Amino acid sequence: MSTRMSSHSPIRVGISGFGRSGCGIHAATLALLPELYSVKAVFDPLPGRSADSPQPGIAAHASFDDLIADPDLELIVVASPNKWHARQARAALAAGKHVLCEKPFGFTTADVDAMIAAARSAGRILQPFQQRRYEPDFVKVREICQSGLLGKITHVRIAWHGFGRRWDWQTLRSFGGGQLYNNGPHLIDHALELFGPADPEIWCDFKNSLSSGDAEDEFKILLRADHAPTIQLELLATAAYGDERWRICGTAGGLRGNADRLDWKSVDWSAMPARPADDRPTPDRGYNGEKLTWREDSWTPAVQADAGAGAAPAQQPVRDLYTDLWKTIREGAPQVITPHDVRRRIAVMEACYRQRCIPLPEGTLQ
Repeated sequence: MSTRMSSHSPIRVGISGFGRSGCGIHAATLALLPELYSVKAVFDPLPGRSADSPQPGIAAHASFDDLIADPDLELIVVASPNKWHARQARAALAAGKHVLCEKPFGFTTADVDAMIAAARSAGRILQPFQQRRYEPDFVKVREICQSGLLGKITHVRIAWHGFGRRWDWQTLRSFGGGQLYNNGPHLIDHALELFGPADPEIWCDFKNSLSSGDAEDEFKILLRADHAPTIQLELLATAAYGDERWRICGTAGGLRGNADRLDWKSVDWSAMPARPADDRPTPDRGYNGEKLTWREDSWTPAVQADAGAGAAPAQQPVRDLYTDLWKTIREGAPQVITPHDVRRRIAVMEACYRQRCIPLPEGTLQ
């Protein structure tokens, strides 16, 4: 970090990759936080892309090496295609820059370990871009699950359903494409936050249904462990009739809904009579049954909800993550989402690819 800057000055940023993410998410959000960040330079292999910046006066570097050698930059945002994430992050850290790296944030735990080692050696911050951890619907779901209102959580289903074709680089395995690496990091991150500390057993299935490339555009993943909820993750490209994103089951109730509305209900078992097991035949030859008194509630977000897979992400979670990162870099506050958090998510993704016997992208650390 430059000693010329005060602890409250904007962080000077360079962005590697100026496409949908680098320009449309990162630069667009940072332009709304001028008191915290100032984008000074970009690198993109397609000439002329820097002219699309929402901020004036941004330098366009001819190479990634030139970008990270720029002495005016403090933070490098790695928003390039997936296959370059880990190597560019390590190089930027070695050049003495803080790094924010887009998902998937590497393909293997070895990738992440090497990135963490580079950050430790350089004495710089390595920040995963796991911004959907800040989404209001997820924050509310986690709060309700942890409150005990629904009892012990037994099952969680997270569904991102849509119907449509894609044919860009994110459909190609040679670029590290596929939905496991595209939207999968968000679902898996949410799942592990609800799963608890246990190491999950993993089952997965991939399909390429409508994508023009060779990577999966649909997946289903099951996570289970003793004393943990069973979690089902489902991302579909062929769901003409999509299901709700959230379905939570617990021993005292359940929750359902989407980013724009959640509903839940619960029963107070302490107000109900005890029901010990009884091996005698029921008096009327019927099935057990009792009248339940449900406590019901609902929630809607105070800010714009995310539209789900295939749509641009909501901006507020991006702003929240960048605000916390500024506090970490400038004020020394602890990271809210650490590389070690994301390493656990990477371990699940790596296990899925190895289980399906799919080669990892070229250049990945094994």
